[in-house]
Amino acid sequence: METAKLNEMIDTAIAIEAKDGHLANLLEERARERGETLGETERREALELFEGYIRSVPLLLSAAAKSAVGTPVEAVMTQVIAASVAYWDEEEDLVPDHLGVLGLLDDAYFTLRILQLVSRRLSEESGHVLVKDDLTALDAVVCDIIGEQLADVLDELVMLSLSNTPIDELIAKVSEHAGNFQFNTAQTSFTGLSVEDLVDARLGFVLQPVDIAGGEICEALESLAAKLAAADDAARTALLDQATAELDEALRVALSCGVELNADEIELAVSMLIGALHHRVVLTGGAADGNFIARAVEVVLEGIN
Repeated sequence: METAKLNEMIDTAIAIEAKDGHLANLLEERARERGETLGETERREALELFEGYIRSVPLLLSAAAKSAVGTPVEAVMTQVIAASVAYWDEEEDLVPDHLGVLGLLDDAYFTLRILQLVSRRLSEESGHVLVKDDLTALDAVVCDIIGEQLADVLDELVMLSLSNTPIDELIAKVSEHAGNFQFNTAQTSFTGLSVEDLVDARLGFVLQPVDIAGGEICEALESLAAKLAAADDAARTALLDQATAELDEALRVALSCGVELNADEIELAVSMLIGALHHRVVLTGGAADGNFIARAVEVVLEGIN
């Protein structure tokens, strides 16, 4: 799908939202559930975040396509881009497009997750990036907006699409021709800003206490994942001991955020989270990205709570 068509769909969605307010109504409902009132300014700023999210799709796709033109990776990049937007062509997708901005959140999530995952592998194996900004915090809110069940289905579709996308070929060609070209700095609608800070400031009424508490825990786990990946076996033991103490403290802080855990539950949560991270990074050699960590924290905290 051409970026012009994507921009046309996005413009139409924004016009529908301005007329019918499907997403605004949902956000106001979420605010009421948390005993808050969503004022005009808060509503506008929240909607701007979601509009920026979906507008990031054509921005990133355009940057990737232009960077590949005339290079040895042009053909395979075209295939990657096509795979990342295939969901937009679905006539009956998970969230109907006639709902405006709300109806495009699943489409945008699909594309942005694929591009972020491809970008992460490119960065790890070649030093190139497709997506510079960390959209994890907003990805998580979008999943919450569309609902856990639909989000799980969407994640499965993302992984299925990735399995049929020539990512290995793209990375091989990029590595083979390293130094002959450089991808343009990929920009989203949020370049120069912290997406996590924007989410905290503008979408705090959407976040549940477990989300707020989980933020600090996610940061600690992301730091641990990076250290584990770089450390040798001897250093990893000390890192795990230190992380256990830090997570224990973070979970105790979570008690003040409305997450009711007793001492045994805190110990269980710490063991589960560190165990998951150790298995992912050390035993299988996988990458514990922000989305994996956020989902792990959500599952553990909500399950125990």
